This record gives sequence, structure tokens and C-alpha cells, in this order.
Amino acid sequence: MKYSKVDLGKIEAVWNKLGGEAGADAFLAGKLIVADPQSLTKVKAEPGSILRVDRSVRPQYPDWVDKVMHPELENTGPKRFDLGRVRDNLWLHDGQKNGGRVTGQVIYDYLKSTDTLKTCLGLRDGEEIRKKDIETFRKYFGGKAVFLWKSVVRRRSGNLNVPDLYEDGGQVVVGWGWLDGDWLVTDPAARFAS
Repeated sequence: MKYSKVDLGKIEAVWNKLGGEAGADAFLAGKLIVADPQSLTKVKAEPGSILRVDRSVRPQYPDWVDKVMHPELENTGPKRFDLGRVRDNLWLHDGQKNGGRVTGQVIYDYLKSTDTLKTCLGLRDGEEIRKKDIETFRKYFGGKAVFLWKSVVRRRSGNLNVPDLYEDGGQVVVGWGWLDGDWLVTDPAARFAS
């Protein structure tokens, strides 16, 4: 087999079409499917939509937390992700659709039984989302409380709670939904794109 001289301009063009380091990593891991490998058309991330998460940092839980239910999931997930892709993958339980409501416990049980809890964002991801400005949150999640199911906790009282992000007073705040409460269409689970 004969090899020709490397054309750095072509390599750079392919690199850029893959989306740089993140796209190349996804392509090499088999997570980026290219319909026409010759064209390598990329979907561009919107400016400011990429978040980086240091997974070695433990999330900051409130003092009232007795037990983190899934500590094995705390430092799992991508080191960087696109908020636009998270927005496009917000998930609702069937019971939440078409004006329905379902308890948080039903959602939690479903996510555990289907082994999809690990695809959800957690409190650590929420901490990084909160660092963005309120306009960014409105752009991607406006009008919704975004739940971070990977970080379910048990309070000292024995109740289970899940963190969520929502807008209050012009800022992004963390709330803690009680799993006995009702979840509506405005209460999606934030999940990483598959």
C-alpha cells in the first residue's frame, strides 16, 4: 500500500467537521454516527452551550441530607456536554404526558428498573448549569423545573427528594422535590444525549 504525504489542511478540515476534540472523541468512541463519511457534516453547538464538569469534585448536598442514594453515580457522566442536546433529550414519564401527573416515586422506580438513572444529570451537573447566566437557563429550559435524578437523597426525616433547577427571582436556584409529590409535563428529567 502506497502512502502519500499528509495534507495538514485536510486533517484540520476533518477535525473541524467532527466538532474538534469533543466530536473526534465521540466519533472514535462510536457515539457519533456520520451518514456520509465523505462529507463529515457536523451539527454545531450553539455558542455558550458547552459545559465542562470536573467529575473529581463532589457535589455540595444540604446539611439535612442523611444519605445519598446513588453515590456510585456521583462522578459519572461526560466531562463536557451540550445544553442544547440536553434540552432536546428532556424526558417525561408516560404518566406526565397529555396533561397527566405521576408521583416522583413512580418516575424514580421506573428510572431504576430500566437502568436509565445513570443517563440522567446529577447535582454536580446542576452546579455547573447554575454558573451560567439566567438567560442561558431560560433559553434551554425556560418555564420548566429540570430534575437531576442521578442525585436522589434521603432526608433525616426519611423522605426521598430529588434536586431540580428552576428560575426564581431572576436566578437559577436548586429545589428539592419530594418523591411523594406530583410531577407534571413541566417537570422533565434532564438526561444526557444518547
